[in-house]
Amino acid sequence: MLREQKSSDPLHGVNLDANEKRYFETLQETDGFRFCASIQRSWCIGRASRSAYFTLSLLPNEERQALLDEWVDAGAGTSSFFDAEGESFLSFISKRLTDPSHELSVCQFERATLRASNGASSFSSPEVSGLANADRKLRQGRYAALVCLYLDPSLLIESMQTRKPLPPISSEPIVLIMFSPGLPQLCNEPLQEEIAIWEALDAPASVGTLLSFNASPKTLARLLMQGTIDYAD
Repeated sequence: MLREQKSSDPLHGVNLDANEKRYFETLQETDGFRFCASIQRSWCIGRASRSAYFTLSLLPNEERQALLDEWVDAGAGTSSFFDAEGESFLSFISKRLTDPSHELSVCQFERATLRASNGASSFSSPEVSGLANADRKLRQGRYAALVCLYLDPSLLIESMQTRKPLPPISSEPIVLIMFSPGLPQLCNEPLQEEIAIWEALDAPASVGTLLSFNASPKTLARLLMQGTIDYAD
């Protein structure tokens, strides 16, 4: 009921007899229930705010609050798994931001950091021997991401720290950052060949197809070992 308090029928899907349903309907109107609901709501908003701190810091107060309200009103924010829910909240925000924009870049950066960090705890490099099979399918890594920044990172950090207005977005990305769970620092600036392979794997493709695009076996092996790409089967 706490999760569904904004729903027109918070008891939907619950098998209750008439007396039980009447009891819970009455309970919703009590001061005690409303107090518990307000505490939970505040807790959910606080957790969501922490998971997307930098992204939310770039948004006007009204837009920031509207996103938090929409997220919590939908019943989100109560999961015990903070990282998973944090990634979901950042995905939720990203769909509501202008593309491209500095705000979206920071949102994608936060989400990629969280995803790569989560993946690093259990990541182990796969065997590269599978690359000898030209028909073997490859895909983008589950915990990997390529993020485009349209502003020098130092200027972006300064703007977030000082709350200065961000400059107009450039027509092309200034910096591209690749996140992978097998990298020591979780991210690096990828080579052009690595970017081309990542983009070619927007949908799974065979080793042979990538080699026909002049991808080098050595680069494929390196990307596979650091989790940037993975076997699709």
